[in-house]
Amino acid sequence: MKRSWVISTSITILLILTFMLSTYQNIAGEIKLGLDLQGGFEILYEVEDPYEGRSIEKEKLVKQTASIIRDRVNLLGISEPVIRVEDDDRIRVQLAGVEDQEEARDILSIGGNITFRDTENNLVLSSTDFSSVSVEDVSDHLPPQVTVSFRDAVDMKSITENYQGEMLVLWLDYIKGDTFSESEPNVIFAGDLEGTWPYKGLALSSDFTQEEADKLAKVLSTGDLPAPIEEVYSRSVSGQLGEKALHNTVISSGIAMMLIFLFMIGKYRYLGTISVFCMVCYLYLTFAIFVFLEGVLTLTGLAAFILGLGMAVDASILTFERLKEIKRKDASFEALVMEASNRSFRTIGDAQLTTLIAAAGLFVFGVGSVKGFAVMLLISIIAGFLTCYALLRLLLYMVGEMRIVEWFGRKG
Repeated sequence: MKRSWVISTSITILLILTFMLSTYQNIAGEIKLGLDLQGGFEILYEVEDPYEGRSIEKEKLVKQTASIIRDRVNLLGISEPVIRVEDDDRIRVQLAGVEDQEEARDILSIGGNITFRDTENNLVLSSTDFSSVSVEDVSDHLPPQVTVSFRDAVDMKSITENYQGEMLVLWLDYIKGDTFSESEPNVIFAGDLEGTWPYKGLALSSDFTQEEADKLAKVLSTGDLPAPIEEVYSRSVSGQLGEKALHNTVISSGIAMMLIFLFMIGKYRYLGTISVFCMVCYLYLTFAIFVFLEGVLTLTGLAAFILGLGMAVDASILTFERLKEIKRKDASFEALVMEASNRSFRTIGDAQLTTLIAAAGLFVFGVGSVKGFAVMLLISIIAGFLTCYALLRLLLYMVGEMRIVEWFGRKG
């Protein structure tokens, strides 16, 4: 037995364990759960042509629309939303843990081409003139009012002189050809202009409920959408269903991993024990990379994770089988390990490479949960190669140099 190798091997394993144990809680706390594990809803929007009078290229139009949707989501106070552009003209919005889904849907989609107009539909003010929007409580006996303040560049004096005593209409989603009517659903407010010069704002006094006033203020404060958006697809997952799915998935994943661990130890004994340690490192490294990339964990992602674990185990098994095939009495265990690793590298590399190509294809051309599956699979392949091949090779070599396993090596 070489004491120096015993010490170095023990220190290496101890450092790895200490690092994982001291940081795994932080990593676990940073994992973002998707809709199917937490509950919430998902909407796929298609961005149509911009409103009349706006000339903007399609790519910039979609990005601008996605940015405004993100601003509105932030006003809802929803943590960790997923908003991404797909197929050049579609925006996928995933909101986990949403309590009032209808309110969220309304705030996301309404408010394109927000304008103040007269009753003849002539433009008076647009959302680009807004500087701030707030909700004020007038008194306990009167409904709240929404106050819109305008930028300094707005000529409020001329507007007051031209429209004093006349009705102004606040439109949401105004499209050329629309005609004012009090029953028009896109008319959110209509009232006579009283004031406002020298004040730089308008107070929308109406019979708003507190909820309606808050919703309108949120929409107005983010500005209007540059183009109409059409809901193409949506799905909803209840919180209880997501919690149940998470519980069942964790249990089944735990059982699968324990069966793999038992198989490796039962078939390969001390070699299997070393591979189990490497697989634990695989678990840690996979989720560490996933959190670093700010991924969102879903059921399909967990499936890719277990699949990656199976591929990582394959790398260990190939190494062990090559080790059995080349076992010679005239060679040291560490020399056999290096030769077995070298022989298995090509097979392992080819298998990992082809899977990487398939995962990359799913990521590039897939959408939604398919892309999430691909991301986790890519991470799993990389983490599996680093732990269940590279780290395993290092540990087997170090253990071999300790000269305490040669009897086990010859016994197979």
